Amino acid sequence: MPILKLPDVDLYYESQGAGRPFLFNAATATWGELWKFHQVADFSRDHQVIIFDQRGTGRSQVRSTDFSTARLAADAAALLEHLGATDAIVLGHSNGGRVAQTLALDYPRLVGKLILASSGGTHGSSSKGIPLKLCMELTEKGYERTLWEGGLDTGFTAAYRASHPVEVERFMQLRAKGNPTLEIFLRHVIGRQDFDSQGRLANLSVPTLVMVGGDEDHGGQSGMTHLGFARHLAAEIPTARLAVLENQGHYYFYTAPDEMSDAIRAFVAP
Repeated sequence: MPILKLPDVDLYYESQGAGRPFLFNAATATWGELWKFHQVADFSRDHQVIIFDQRGTGRSQVRSTDFSTARLAADAAALLEHLGATDAIVLGHSNGGRVAQTLALDYPRLVGKLILASSGGTHGSSSKGIPLKLCMELTEKGYERTLWEGGLDTGFTAAYRASHPVEVERFMQLRAKGNPTLEIFLRHVIGRQDFDSQGRLANLSVPTLVMVGGDEDHGGQSGMTHLGFARHLAAEIPTARLAVLENQGHYYFYTAPDEMSDAIRAFVAP
């Protein structure tokens, strides 16, 4: 089992294929196994695809309480360095997009192209600490139910849930297998909410694709939806182009993998 041993975490990772490195960063407190539904097989045909379990999730054992975006980016940077992977394509989904932004800003030698997939960010409406809405849901529903129902609501359109119940269940079951403890989840959320890239986005000179689902205009916990953040990032990053995948929720990497792949391949083509 491939493990990168760092001072405060044993980071589980996998590397498949050959070619330009392509690192996938998952959403808040989410393990890397979800990329195996479609992206690993697709992109490992002509790239070195790198996935990993974030600290405290899946098979990555953590020995500290630091889950800041800077620390998560340092983990990703250490993994790329360990694999000798420079000038990589780096994709960050949801909170992984915050990590990817930080990776590109703080470790520019490692990042050749940046893909912010339904990425979070910083905006005037952003707030620190655990969002009140999340606190209320955890209190009323409990941890597992909150994550499950939140994933259903943001991840899939109502139409997809109605027409693909087996596929939805399959995704949600695998997602749940990598969930961390409640404490680690909340520390990931605190780290996410403390992220601040205001004033730094203009310094991103790496070619950037901002991607988002057209149905991601609801469910925001901190005053802005993923669709709103995508538009903000596309406007603030000088090199960015925006791709909206119509009629898709947060998990379009699962529900519309071909459409996502086409947009990515058009972006990363020489």
